[in-house]
Amino acid sequence: MRSLLFTLLLAVTTLALGALAVWQFQEGNLNRLLGTPPTLVGEKIYPDFLPESVSQITVISGETEAVFVKSQRGWESSAPWHDRMDSRAAIAIITFANTTTARDLVRREKIDPTLAGLNGGRTEVEMHNAQGESLAHFRLGRRTPLLDLTPGDKPDPMPTIYLLPLERGRKSHIYAATGNILPLFKDGFRYLRDHRPFLLNPLILEKIRILTSQGELTLGRAKPSSPWRITKPLDLPTDPAAVKILLEGLYNLQASSLSDRSEVTLPLDGTAPATSRIGITHFGEEKETILDILPPENPEARETLATVSDRPETVFTLPMKPEPDLISIPDLPLTVNDLRDPTLTNLNIASIRGIAIETATTPTILISRQPPAPWTATIAGKEQPANEQRLFDLLKAVTETRALAFETDAAAEDLSLWGLDRPILTLTFLAGNNQALAVSFGLDNSGNLFAKRKASPTVMRLDNEFLQKIAVRPHDWRHARLWSLSRVDLTTLDRTAAGQPTLKLNYDFLGETWKAFRDGKETTANLDPARANFLLKTLENLQVARWLSPADEDAAAALANPALTFSLTENTLDEFGEKILNGEKTEALTLAFDPAAKTVFGKISSDPSPFTLPPETFLKLSIPLLDE
Repeated sequence: MRSLLFTLLLAVTTLALGALAVWQFQEGNLNRLLGTPPTLVGEKIYPDFLPESVSQITVISGETEAVFVKSQRGWESSAPWHDRMDSRAAIAIITFANTTTARDLVRREKIDPTLAGLNGGRTEVEMHNAQGESLAHFRLGRRTPLLDLTPGDKPDPMPTIYLLPLERGRKSHIYAATGNILPLFKDGFRYLRDHRPFLLNPLILEKIRILTSQGELTLGRAKPSSPWRITKPLDLPTDPAAVKILLEGLYNLQASSLSDRSEVTLPLDGTAPATSRIGITHFGEEKETILDILPPENPEARETLATVSDRPETVFTLPMKPEPDLISIPDLPLTVNDLRDPTLTNLNIASIRGIAIETATTPTILISRQPPAPWTATIAGKEQPANEQRLFDLLKAVTETRALAFETDAAAEDLSLWGLDRPILTLTFLAGNNQALAVSFGLDNSGNLFAKRKASPTVMRLDNEFLQKIAVRPHDWRHARLWSLSRVDLTTLDRTAAGQPTLKLNYDFLGETWKAFRDGKETTANLDPARANFLLKTLENLQVARWLSPADEDAAAALANPALTFSLTENTLDEFGEKILNGEKTEALTLAFDPAAKTVFGKISSDPSPFTLPPETFLKLSIPLLDE
């Protein structure tokens, strides 16, 4: 018969095993009772960490404790100051806990805590979820002498720091943890406090209101996908590049230092003068967030103070002069002329059906088309194919030229101040829906160029180079094709280079063969047919760079000493396309290079107007033809 002692022993063992089973069922393991096994090298120190669940971060360093809570407005601190936490710092802390791995580990009693920096001024971090449950709790020491090498062809050394988990059952080992967030906790946690005045989301920003010494302006848009416009003091389109600079500048605007309101003497009402204010409003928000920038102590001051309406206990020290890695107030485009669209016109090129070019000294030129027909130029009642390069230059100039300055948005009836009472040039654009846009250009007494759209009070100043991009002379609009040369009818091609004898080439189209003669002697054996064919193709497709006036003095002077001359003879045909017996026509092409102007001038015998050619075309026409 079993003794009473044995029975009691059996009962206690049964109860203990049952308790252990219940404990394991509730906890999932016996780590809290027996201790958590140490993390293996290369594994996450917090493998079950849930970054999205973090709603509170507590950081202790020495005698200073900071508590940060996630709210609808982002991360905010409740101690040691009431202010906004820098969301980038919060993300860095949470990411560290979620990703840090054990590079090495050692039992706690095997390392000097002072050497590891885990006592005295140590830093502790604890994160909780919304239910108050601890998600991670650890103490950070100094950087270790180890470097973790990330995988890759050229691995970069990653610093490691001493980390001691503070959860129950995990305090037996100290880890060399990858990553280093220690700089975030320097100088009394100043880097955890958001140094940016605005909590700005450019994607959902609805309105920006700016007060400067030049007045007040407002930028707005109807919905997030709408373009920004200036809505006050005038309704004006904006320059997308300038708006981008403004949005990025406001987002990245950062104080060099922060102070508590009690530490700084401000104006009695606590606000800045009305000449230095920026207000922003997001879609769905009724209240505007206002940044008031106080006047600097003197014009040479590198910094000034500022306050923000949604952070009343904080004073910002903002840079007023360029500083490395910081946006300064003068870097921001804050005036109407900084932000308005400075382009001369915003034409929809596809809708244009006609362009009138009017000057005081030349006939009106009308460029027009009805798609899909090509563009034509009508001058003095005569219609001809338009020079598409001149058209491209004109459209590019009027759509890309930017104003150097806006002279006024309230031009009086007397436009003589800008020379617009007697314009030197007027461009009128007609769209397919019969809408018209006319722009006049004038020169003042100092030779400055100004432009004004019809029915607009705005006068803008332009670079005088704009005029050089607009072709206003009738011969400018001649088609770029030089002639109608046909290899089918070509019989002879003579080329004479300065200082060299003439090379005479006879061409047979049916046989696609060439014969070459020089100084009365046949040199066909030395002729390279491929180069001769290349030369002929170049001549067939000659395009002038620009037509010139028949009286152009520079062209005449250069062509008096030609560098290259061609004489081309073709058969002539009757109305039935048959060759006329003994009927031939010869066209001469003369080319000269002006080294001073770096220009190639040319002229053909059947046309009084000289022209210019691209230099590369001249090189093609100079190709050696004989192997000598």
